[in-house]
Amino acid sequence: MTEHKGKRKFQERLEVLFAATDYPKPAAICSASKDNLGRTPLSVQRISDWRSGKHVPTNKLFQHFLRAIVALAGKRNISIPDALADRAAWDRLLRAARSRNPPPSQEESRHITAGAVRVPIRPVAEAKPLELGVHRTSRLEGGPLLPIYLPRDADGPVAAQLAEAKESGGFVLLVGQSTAGKSRCAFEAVRRELPDYWIIAPPAASELSPVLSHVSSPGSDRRNWVLWLDDLDRHLLPGGLDQGMLSALLDQHVVVIATMRSEAYGNYSERSLRGAEADVASVRRPGSRVLNLVEPVFLSRQWSESEKGWLREYLAHPNPDTRLVEAARHHGIHGIAEYLAAGPKLLEEFLAARCHPGGHPRGATLVQAAIDLARAGISTPLPAMTLLALSPCYLNPADTARLRVESLEHALNWATEIQYGVTGMLVATEVPGAWRPFDYLVDAIAREGGSVGMPDEVWEAAVTHANGGNELLPVGRSAFRFGRLALAERCFSPLAGAGNHAAMHDLGFVQRERRPEHTWPSWYRTIAETGTPLQARSLGALHEIEGRWDDAATCYERAAAQGDVLAMRLRGVIAQRRGQSAEAHNWYVQAAEGGDAVAIASFNAPGIYRAQEGREIGSKTWDRDVDWGEEDEEPWRMTPRTSRILACNLQILADMAQDEMDELGDQPVSPESFGVFFACLPASTWSQPRSWRRRVLRALDDLNEDISLGHSPEPRCAAEELALHLALERASEMTCDEPELVAEYTQGLPEQRGDYDWSTCSNLLFLDHDVLFLYDPIMQGLEHPDSPLNQHMGIGDLRPEGWFEEFGNPRDPSRGFIH
Repeated sequence: MTEHKGKRKFQERLEVLFAATDYPKPAAICSASKDNLGRTPLSVQRISDWRSGKHVPTNKLFQHFLRAIVALAGKRNISIPDALADRAAWDRLLRAARSRNPPPSQEESRHITAGAVRVPIRPVAEAKPLELGVHRTSRLEGGPLLPIYLPRDADGPVAAQLAEAKESGGFVLLVGQSTAGKSRCAFEAVRRELPDYWIIAPPAASELSPVLSHVSSPGSDRRNWVLWLDDLDRHLLPGGLDQGMLSALLDQHVVVIATMRSEAYGNYSERSLRGAEADVASVRRPGSRVLNLVEPVFLSRQWSESEKGWLREYLAHPNPDTRLVEAARHHGIHGIAEYLAAGPKLLEEFLAARCHPGGHPRGATLVQAAIDLARAGISTPLPAMTLLALSPCYLNPADTARLRVESLEHALNWATEIQYGVTGMLVATEVPGAWRPFDYLVDAIAREGGSVGMPDEVWEAAVTHANGGNELLPVGRSAFRFGRLALAERCFSPLAGAGNHAAMHDLGFVQRERRPEHTWPSWYRTIAETGTPLQARSLGALHEIEGRWDDAATCYERAAAQGDVLAMRLRGVIAQRRGQSAEAHNWYVQAAEGGDAVAIASFNAPGIYRAQEGREIGSKTWDRDVDWGEEDEEPWRMTPRTSRILACNLQILADMAQDEMDELGDQPVSPESFGVFFACLPASTWSQPRSWRRRVLRALDDLNEDISLGHSPEPRCAAEELALHLALERASEMTCDEPELVAEYTQGLPEQRGDYDWSTCSNLLFLDHDVLFLYDPIMQGLEHPDSPLNQHMGIGDLRPEGWFEEFGNPRDPSRGFIH
């Protein structure tokens, strides 16, 4: 990527300011920024990172810095040029340093050619919601195609993520049940936040490489792009969106916005993978790796009270849209968007038709066949004759008489008839005479049936329909998920033989499950040597599970050589297990430099800061090499100076955490984030919302309250333990590196033996240090109480949601929040 000119200009201007003020020491700047309570929002490390160009400050923090450096210059009778003290000029520099938007393009091409498919592109202002997947509602005579868009709770988070993505590209994902309103919410957000962008909406299962080629071509370099991926799971196929493709798109500053049904998202989630067998987890891992790169916005099917309030406010206006009036009156247990799209009505009619004597038995079988083929992995249009051929497997002999009175034409008309002005149970496609099932029905039947098997004839029809196409892979994976291993092997084998590395990978797992003595390792050797880094890493995980550490290390190294950062971390874990600490450290460093969150967090693990050789720690009367006599022994407690410095650092951390929390909101901490508090917590907490972060912030205040009452701080939950570890680290750093600041904070307090003995504080203020395992890459997964290692060690629940479970001596639950 090219150099960021805005960052460079800010860095150069900052050096000019330092030169003009005779290079004041960062510690002096921190001291000059203290408020009336002796708190400072700055740190030596933070100022150093600004000067090196590692980070760009927020405007609020920089204003503290600017006031302090100007004040220092005044005390030293140094005159600063007005241009260097101009806050508005610095604000412009900071905005430029944070912005990377390319200017708009004048090039006017209107499609991308991908083989025989022409993918339309157009300005966002000209995008048509129905073409992007927004569900049609009933028609209103003389009115718009869709009702007015009413605010959703998700609008704020989506807008915030899009605003961040505008700077240098980003990935925004909305997850919810079918007809929850995901596509409409995403469409309105793009139209509102990215009006000057151009939108590309490729069809499901299409190759994305032509899209990447187009957005990176010289003729497109002045245009802002948004890639629209409705039903993201249909794009998580070979040639679609994988980790490498996403990275390449983001390098071109493309904003990727996608929607995904909750059921499909759950199949790829980390929770699902943790609960799945190792083989199943590996099969799902490619899609999961993509989803792990984004913090989704969840859209509830049921409308919240605030959303219903906006609806009531709208309905109070003169002449409201009658579609919304009806939805408000009759939606019942269903969401407004769901009712508008008529999903429940269609489901009710379909279920009735399956069993009612006067129903539509043949029509119902056509719909059921389409639903089951979708569950089997088919997403392309389904010919009516394919559906008709499957009808008998859903019928019993008693249905024969009823079939005579329902012709195929009658059945198909019933199944495809547009109902409630919205859609039919079978939805028309771009292929004449071919259909697909309405998504809502697929989701509802899957929920109703769970993992209940489907007729053999459906699986055979799925293989026949997919044979020679790109759907053999998803059909094989669905068969594997339903436990039909022989069928999965039939799907994967021809693809693997043709050189498809993903199929080789999946075939190896199937053959390993079916015939452990068979030649499955040969497939893995092939993909490890010639396939993608992900496949080499997957083989490494398999070797590791089976105890072949040398083979696992070789595979991880091969994947790491191709830039796979997770493989770098896993290679470090193997070295750490073997006691090769230096080698493990080197691998973790590489993984962290590549952006791996767990590896990055491992370097944030708090500890007691040690003084440089020859620098004295503590009071002048304290000699840690002198033995204490028994007559000197008393119950240990922190000295007044130690308490004061620890309290100051708890307060400083709390104030900075407040600023970070306000800046982050509900957005996740990213690997590139820099902060004093939340970015220094374990990576497992980085996706927690603002409400969780506020409770962690209160942990700092609760510990400080202990000190203000004359007690030693007593951590009573995991959140307080981590908060205290971070405060002790910062306090020990201050006493070693900023003695002048320490002297100011402790002025008037007597020196005592044991001042600033932070190691003893660390040893005696905690019951144990189990919470620090969360920083160790080798311990990943330990936080879950069901983990065998967790249970063996008796650690308890260290998941973020368990951080506030108190150990004992609970705090007043009505104490409220200071910040």
